[in-house]
Amino acid sequence: MTTELTYEELVQKVQQLEEERKTQSGFSRQGAKAVLAMSSVMNIEGRLEDHLPQIAEHLSQLLNVERSTLFVLSGEYLRLMLTTGFAEGFEGSISLDLQMGLVGTCVLNDKVVNVANAYDDLRFYQKIDQQTGFRTESVLCVPLHDDTGSVLGALQLLNKKTGVFTTDDEQYALQRTGELDANDLDSDLGKEKIVTLLDELKEALSCARGSVFVFDQASGTLRSVVADGVVGGDLQVSMNLGIAGISAITGQEFIINDAYADPRFNQNSDRKSGFQTRQILCIPMKNQSGKIIGVIQGINKREGVFDQSDVDLLKQVTTFLAMYIENSLLLKEYRQQFESVLEVMAASIDAKDPLTASHSKMVREYSLGIARELGFKEQDLDVLNVAAWLHDYGKLGIKEEVLTKPGRLSAEEFDHIKEHAAKTRIILEKMFLAPRYRNVPLVASCHHERLDGTGYGNGLHEQEIPFLAKIITVADVFDALTAKRHYREAMPDEKALAILEQGIGTQFDENIVAAMKQYLQKRKSS
Repeated sequence: MTTELTYEELVQKVQQLEEERKTQSGFSRQGAKAVLAMSSVMNIEGRLEDHLPQIAEHLSQLLNVERSTLFVLSGEYLRLMLTTGFAEGFEGSISLDLQMGLVGTCVLNDKVVNVANAYDDLRFYQKIDQQTGFRTESVLCVPLHDDTGSVLGALQLLNKKTGVFTTDDEQYALQRTGELDANDLDSDLGKEKIVTLLDELKEALSCARGSVFVFDQASGTLRSVVADGVVGGDLQVSMNLGIAGISAITGQEFIINDAYADPRFNQNSDRKSGFQTRQILCIPMKNQSGKIIGVIQGINKREGVFDQSDVDLLKQVTTFLAMYIENSLLLKEYRQQFESVLEVMAASIDAKDPLTASHSKMVREYSLGIARELGFKEQDLDVLNVAAWLHDYGKLGIKEEVLTKPGRLSAEEFDHIKEHAAKTRIILEKMFLAPRYRNVPLVASCHHERLDGTGYGNGLHEQEIPFLAKIITVADVFDALTAKRHYREAMPDEKALAILEQGIGTQFDENIVAAMKQYLQKRKSS
């Protein structure tokens, strides 16, 4: 059955649809404009922390708020990190510790938590094990509810004898905990009932320990009613995470237009900064697989209050931001992993001789210090970093008795030692290196060349030697002079610098030696 419209009603309907279309497309245009504005300051090769202040500024303009904050979930610890500049108008740093434990996660999410290896899960709160001396392995947590379905607390069972709790165990635990009610959690009679229930569960599910926690929403804490293996049977875990913390753990979105009237709002950051938070718009950032990687907040709408349209608008931007932040964090992890591999490779060289145990590390440090004094940019510093770490890698092919020989080397032994420069290049050229590192084998192998052409391994002259290699040469000689060797004691810095100055023009570049002196002076005064 259809309803006929008058001409006036038809016109009104068309106008209404047009207004809805404009509103919807307006959000899209706003979101697209914000993404374009933010993408103009982002560079995947740059550091995430360099861009976040500008991102926060764009978000504040987009949402028309006094400030915006970006929290990123730490990969090493369950912690929301906000570093200097992330929050517009805030100076300093904020770290929100989300270590409320697996049982806290269960309560906040109102979901079963089943973990086979607790120490592999960032949510696990290890301090309780440290206090009790117990070693937690498998964990099963199930929420406790009242008659209305609200979460009262949680049951926690530890260390299934077969190594992992099954889905059948989850269902059985949920069924049995349904026998408890709010009165049981607050009375001595109820405590006896809980102890009996725990004993039955431990026997039925073949696990080592059990605890029951009650959630105090007013204080934001979990308090144990019964806790196996704890002196006094009392444990208390703070869950006062603030709005951002709860959003990061549960994935909830929040529109709060009176922050101080909300018991979940953590007022500590206001106390530190002197800022007055009135309204909060908070949504989690999720990557493509749905994992939460951070939280975005808009604080204090300049006009009116937050509503669903603000959430919809912020979500458009969040999808793009989450992708950018995840890529940046992954790149940072790869760089850290690459750096650790370089350090291990360098350590394998230095391990051949205890007296040169830190030589590669010091040459790297001196080289980067010199280059920064000379104004080198990050991309060149990155190449220098790799080449300096690995400049002596060819020593893996040198006989240990020659490397560690006390006293002077014979001519034959010295010729053998000199082979390490060429071997460095041969070995490194066999490695897969990204295009940006294509000159690393050459730079690393040229640190014994001299400006006058009398060096080794290729007898290169001044203009033929890569400038980065000239930096490593100065750093290498300085560390060799100021560290103890088999054939002499360590030399004072001043005497080593004097030797470098004597070699200017024949062995060393004048500007590099001057930069070395400047770097050492700053290092001593810092």
